[in-house]
Amino acid sequence: MIVGGVQQVPVGLWSHVPEHCAHWPKGTSLSSLHRGAPRPGVKRIARAEDGSFAVTDNWGDTRQYAAVLTTCQSWLLTTQIECEESLFSQKMWMALDRTRYMQSSKTFVMVDRPFWKDKDPETGRDLMSMTLTDRLTRGTYLFDNGDDKPGVICLSYSWMSDALKMLPQPIEKRVKLALDALKKIYPKVDIAARIIGDPITVSWEADPHFLGAFKGALPGHYRYNQRMYAHFMQQDMPSEQRGMFIAGDDVSWTPAWVEGAVQTSLNAVWGIMNHFGGKTHAENPGPGDVFHEIGPIALGD
Repeated sequence: MIVGGVQQVPVGLWSHVPEHCAHWPKGTSLSSLHRGAPRPGVKRIARAEDGSFAVTDNWGDTRQYAAVLTTCQSWLLTTQIECEESLFSQKMWMALDRTRYMQSSKTFVMVDRPFWKDKDPETGRDLMSMTLTDRLTRGTYLFDNGDDKPGVICLSYSWMSDALKMLPQPIEKRVKLALDALKKIYPKVDIAARIIGDPITVSWEADPHFLGAFKGALPGHYRYNQRMYAHFMQQDMPSEQRGMFIAGDDVSWTPAWVEGAVQTSLNAVWGIMNHFGGKTHAENPGPGDVFHEIGPIALGD
């Protein structure tokens, strides 16, 4: 278990100080470049008169950039961010809008200690274990931070229609539903008596900045995924569509995993470098240099 969770990936990138900086003084990090805080959210992206990108934040401040990289869920480019139509082709807009995101819900409680490791006197086995079931909870996960420290239980991790059962429920009802379901599986275990603090829950589809937890492609969606994944290869695009790049796990072939986010980010870095006229070292080719050899096959329309 990683202390701080998956959030340590963006936090680490934000604070990382590279050993060598080509364009900034030694000791520069993303944090120092942004004076210790990220800028506000973006509400509009458009072309400026000089061909650069005019990016307007939520407070109305507009700044211009030579290239833009978006890493949000693709649906946000039509719901949260006003994007000029000409930034993408119609086929690309279709791919962005038809990407399918899965509903997902999680409910967590903190408990006084990892009591699930106590032994059942009749069986000699742990009182509880990680539990996968067809009942309401679907997945229950146990997080142990040490025998003498509080533990955490993810009472329920559910997707799609199972997540929709939780969506309209207040947090107290979600906890009760999960506890009632688990009581049928572990009738001798009183989980409620162990709960401390306040429960936490999330339904990603209810968050306007997510609209779903992660991509879940449907049959026939390969062509959409290929368009999004290959978008960083912009040499054959009209000029008005160049310079706008996308990355994220939903652009990749491994949605919901950091691997896909990192992979597509590296693709975008190559694309931006190429957009600015840069090249990779001959002995260390980038993804765009070998894309015609190893890239996913584009299907005909």
